[in-house]
Amino acid sequence: MLFNSLTFLLHFFVFYLIYYYSSFRIRKLLLLIFGIYFYSQWGIGGTILLFASILFNYTIGILIDRSSLARKKHLFVFGIVSNVLYLAVFKYFLFVWGVLSDIRIEFGETPIQWKPNILLPIGISFYTFHNISYLIEVYDKRIMVCKNIFTFILYDLFFPLLLLGPIERPGNLIPQIEAERKISKGMIWNGLSLFCFGVFIKSSIADPLSRYVEIHVSSFTSLEPGILWIIAPTIAFQVYADFFGYSLCAMGLAEMLGFELMNNFKRPFFSSNPSEFWSKWHISLSTWLRDYVYIKLGGNRHGFFRENINLMLVWFLTGIWHGAGYGFIIWGFYLGVCLILYRVLKHIGLTKFQNKIFTGLGIVFTFYTFSLGLLLFRITAPSESLLILKNLKSIPTLQQIPFSLFFIIFPLLVFDLWQEWKQTERPTFFISTKPYFVSTILVFCFFWFSIVSPFGKEDFFYFQF
Repeated sequence: MLFNSLTFLLHFFVFYLIYYYSSFRIRKLLLLIFGIYFYSQWGIGGTILLFASILFNYTIGILIDRSSLARKKHLFVFGIVSNVLYLAVFKYFLFVWGVLSDIRIEFGETPIQWKPNILLPIGISFYTFHNISYLIEVYDKRIMVCKNIFTFILYDLFFPLLLLGPIERPGNLIPQIEAERKISKGMIWNGLSLFCFGVFIKSSIADPLSRYVEIHVSSFTSLEPGILWIIAPTIAFQVYADFFGYSLCAMGLAEMLGFELMNNFKRPFFSSNPSEFWSKWHISLSTWLRDYVYIKLGGNRHGFFRENINLMLVWFLTGIWHGAGYGFIIWGFYLGVCLILYRVLKHIGLTKFQNKIFTGLGIVFTFYTFSLGLLLFRITAPSESLLILKNLKSIPTLQQIPFSLFFIIFPLLVFDLWQEWKQTERPTFFISTKPYFVSTILVFCFFWFSIVSPFGKEDFFYFQF
């Protein structure tokens, strides 16, 4: 049940009519029921595994809160290790199995014929990180343990962010679940507008770009020379429109329900260096890794060299988090190297020049660094990275440039340019002056591009993670 589908629209419309006119206690129950129903549309097996994860982490949190200091530490370690193993088994076991088979082939033996059939629950990376952050915050006494089982289930089953995030912190989401929510007309209009615009971006920008990419990059062995210089930025805008569109949908749905989720993107393509970029792209993940991994490893407290080692470890984990495959590991290493090289240049004083020319060049360089890295998502073997480098040795001709793509991404560029000019913290400013007029336009866009769309519908890109 995708956000950009008529099925979801009809289900949510009926649900919201009942939700809006219900009491606080009934609203909480309705959110829980709809969350279970929503997630169960992706398979009953995944739903059972999600509930097992929820009950396990709820129990561990209670035990940590009630135990002595020595036992508390053992329970905490057990909880974190169990979550990591849970993620490793269901998301990475088949990849490790494939690596072992590849190693056998390299040594001249036959590949492993038997392959275990392991379910990959949708959104497993997001809700597992959700639960790890909860256990860390409870252990560090940053939040009170959640004793209400229904509140904790809803913490993991809050359907706007259940599949793709953002990875909300327990200290932000749990209090909102427990507090009585008043829904104003402004919240409804804001939420509806964000949701409609998110679907518009997904259906009218991300999906057409996705089809263009799939047509032209079915294999790295049969590419036109230099075409990857065009394909790479196309993939970048595709991924951005797809994930940003989902994030807008999640924020919009949550606001209509009386919640406020964190902003997951802040005009990342206007960043002039890698460090700035990753403070604006997938903010919930980058801050999660910063707070729960990088700082726990020592952060920048043990010298410049150790700091960069910690960063590389974080980026290795970032690559692994995004997917089980060679390309994701290489991608994490590649981006880690890019960030460390920038930090080295900054450390020796070569980035101190601040003017419009250097900033503009930095934006272009940062954008292409990120864009070229996304090509690594598509490789199935390390050797294919050499095919990418070979293709990039050539320069594309004017005939190869599909200028129609500029018209597809134009609305997104205008949207981000306007936000950059206004320096907004959250993408809600565009309905502040004429909400009814803008909302009417967005509702029209939603119906046209998501229900009667000539482009068809694609799964959200980050579903695979």
